[in-house]
Amino acid sequence: EDLERYAWPKVQEMDFFPFEYINDHLPEGMGLITCHAGGIFEHISWIMSYEGLAFALIEDPGLVRAVADRVGALLLEFTGRLLELDRVTAIFAGDDMGFRTGTLISPADIRTYCLPWQKKLAGLVHAKGKPYFLHSCGQVLAIMEDLIENVGIDGKHSYEDAIITAEDFQDRYGSRIAVLGGLDVNILAKSSEDTVRARTRRLIETCGARGRYAVGSGNSIPSYVPVGNYLAMVDEALEL
Repeated sequence: EDLERYAWPKVQEMDFFPFEYINDHLPEGMGLITCHAGGIFEHISWIMSYEGLAFALIEDPGLVRAVADRVGALLLEFTGRLLELDRVTAIFAGDDMGFRTGTLISPADIRTYCLPWQKKLAGLVHAKGKPYFLHSCGQVLAIMEDLIENVGIDGKHSYEDAIITAEDFQDRYGSRIAVLGGLDVNILAKSSEDTVRARTRRLIETCGARGRYAVGSGNSIPSYVPVGNYLAMVDEALEL
């Protein structure tokens, strides 16, 4: 009853104007990499609450399945609309499935409820001849083989040095997928511009030299990152 009573959004009622406007006004030679804030796991845990999801995984897995299927179908339809834009060059999905030391629910449950829909999203994108990148925070190494071999992601984003550095991740997986970002947000937020430049240079000289790498923030560019540090990263990348 709660499932049916919930005010599920409709993709046809969403406002795609920001995507359409950017798509139509890009400079010549520039493509659009679209992203969405919230993936399968994130939306399930937000809708049910993390605690509610934890209980439901034990007491009512059928409800978890039903919510996952509603969320997955909506994201699949939403992504299909994005792929209609002629300047879209890649889909950059976001789904934070981990924390400092592991996945937020068991790897087995992620494989059951979340990854099948991730696979459908990747398949939809690949059918259009475009890469499917995934942003996922936290320690998700337990499901990396699933993401690469089963889901079929083309690149991984979000690295925190306290979990695994971009260099170490690339050593493990860089021959199969792209490594995106890697400059730890703590360095961007708290270090000097010289330190940011040195770390940017190190990433380019190691990860960049091996290929399949895009230098950038390990996560996002939050408002507390000093502008000078952000520009130092960009400037160093362009200079090298």
